[in-house]
Amino acid sequence: MEKEIVTQKQNESSVREVEVNIAPLLSTLLKKLWLIILATVVMALLFQGFTRVFIKPTYKSSFTAFVNNQTKIQAQKSEVNTSDLQASRELVQTYARILTSNRVLKAAASSEIINFEITPSEIAKCVSTEIEDKTQIIKVNIITTDPQKSYKIAQAIALEAPAEMTVIVKGSSMSTVDEPQVPKVKNGPNYLTASLIGALVGFVIALAYVIIRYFRDDTIKGEGDLEGRYNLPVVGVIPNMTENKGFDYYQNYYYTSPKNAPSNNGKEKK
Repeated sequence: MEKEIVTQKQNESSVREVEVNIAPLLSTLLKKLWLIILATVVMALLFQGFTRVFIKPTYKSSFTAFVNNQTKIQAQKSEVNTSDLQASRELVQTYARILTSNRVLKAAASSEIINFEITPSEIAKCVSTEIEDKTQIIKVNIITTDPQKSYKIAQAIALEAPAEMTVIVKGSSMSTVDEPQVPKVKNGPNYLTASLIGALVGFVIALAYVIIRYFRDDTIKGEGDLEGRYNLPVVGVIPNMTENKGFDYYQNYYYTSPKNAPSNNGKEKK
């Protein structure tokens, strides 16, 4: 029973200690709020400046393609039924993978449309595919640092892929829905995102710095620190006599009231 009481007292004292320590921490954070805001703004500007100077802008050119598990001749002879559509949807993942295969990219790299030197491996780094949900539509994206380069690669893939698709997947066909266009706006980098990341980094660093400095500061700032750290009662307080607060203010440290304070000869004031 005694152990339980001691444990309960320890828990209560720890709760009191937390309650006492939170207020000074919040006060310190408020005092250093200017530092946190300054670090947040500076890091946001630094991240945005670094992004603008050292990261090249990118441009995206895209085209969409419709894939079918029938050739164009078969589709003209018979109507497309539900089973054909379901089969095409099940094969759409395969089609997307073939569009980024080395065979298709090699054919695109050697196309007459591309008037610059590029290897299939270099094309593979800038090509990605998206499958529209529950459809037979595949979107092919080409992202490079040159708008004309992105456009030419997209054109070459859109031209060469249907023929290669027919050879690889027997009895299938592919047709372009939306032709690629020359990108006129930047695809990236996103300067707003860079600024937000920088602001978050600056805020966390400044906040961590203030909190660490607070907990590493072992100076005694008041009688509450003595009671909290060493569990010792404060017997008396020595006032700072250098502060110009008047004689009556410091009399209260020794006498209950200035009226009851003794005179120079030891007699009470009247």
